[in-house]
Amino acid sequence: MEKPIKKPIEKALEKNSKAGKLFFNEEDIRWATPEVVADYRAERLKCKVIADIGCGIGFQTFSFAKTCERVYAVEIDKEKMENAKKNAEALGLKNIKFILGDALDKKVADKLKDCEIIFCDTDRPINEDERKIESIKPDVKKLIEAYSKITDKIAIEFPPQIREIPFDCEKEYISVRGKLNRLTIYLGGLKKSDKSAVVLPKREVLRGEGDKKEKKNVGQPKLLKYLYEIDPAVDRAGLISELAKETGVKFCYKDKFSFLTSEKQTKSPFFRNSFEVLDGCDFNDHEIIENLKKHNAKEVELRFNLIPQDYWKIRKKYERELTGVEKIYLFKSGDKAIIAKRLENN
Repeated sequence: MEKPIKKPIEKALEKNSKAGKLFFNEEDIRWATPEVVADYRAERLKCKVIADIGCGIGFQTFSFAKTCERVYAVEIDKEKMENAKKNAEALGLKNIKFILGDALDKKVADKLKDCEIIFCDTDRPINEDERKIESIKPDVKKLIEAYSKITDKIAIEFPPQIREIPFDCEKEYISVRGKLNRLTIYLGGLKKSDKSAVVLPKREVLRGEGDKKEKKNVGQPKLLKYLYEIDPAVDRAGLISELAKETGVKFCYKDKFSFLTSEKQTKSPFFRNSFEVLDGCDFNDHEIIENLKKHNAKEVELRFNLIPQDYWKIRKKYERELTGVEKIYLFKSGDKAIIAKRLENN
């Protein structure tokens, strides 16, 4: 069954609780910063005077206005700027100065000379096979060069899929309710570590240098009684080793997500999901179905890499053989199937 298509206002309310009285179009909402992210960043970047470059319709700006004495909101698109102004008025915010123009224009930069912190939400192409810094606007290198003359405290939002970031900075990956959402880089006095992972809305932060090499399966990993699906922000930041050390558990394997394992159950806000391992077998249909029956399965959720179009075909192939009552989760590690049940609380 296909999910119903959400109306623009429903999508907007998911991004901002006050969207019902704000001005925007559907494309604006696609790129707008979720309120939970905007509020978190506003707390981290709390200061007297901040600039929000590429403010769009203002969702991030409005959060800055709650934590900073004055906010400069810079936008090159006139229509977005007009909506941002109307939105600020609707919210009763009086401490925002709007500036229409190109952030790389010296006339614009000169208006921001009293800023303690510069934040920039960059513009990225809608469709791009591989995210590259060269396709981001405004030109990030020119932006840093221009605004470093005002302050070294610069934060820039990047697409979280980007691989190469040629700056001495902290790379902060943010997930919202278990889904990777944002990457913010922090330069100069804003840098606290090489890499960090933030899970929202819990606002838990994990910091470290990051794994030097991506974890991969080496032979058959040793699977213990409990299995933990790592939050994608931790995975993308390369902080698996730091999380394993913090929680006292072991790296298990990497597939669609990365997994840790332990003999005794442990909890962490950086576990996206936790599971109790019930059984294991060779990864073939006959043995998988027999093990699912053994554990009284009715539904089986697939948690391994496969072609999206094949997901329901494979799932239904298993489920039509099942007559039980339990929902079981099926993982794949190497040539082995893992049968597990989900634990409700991490």
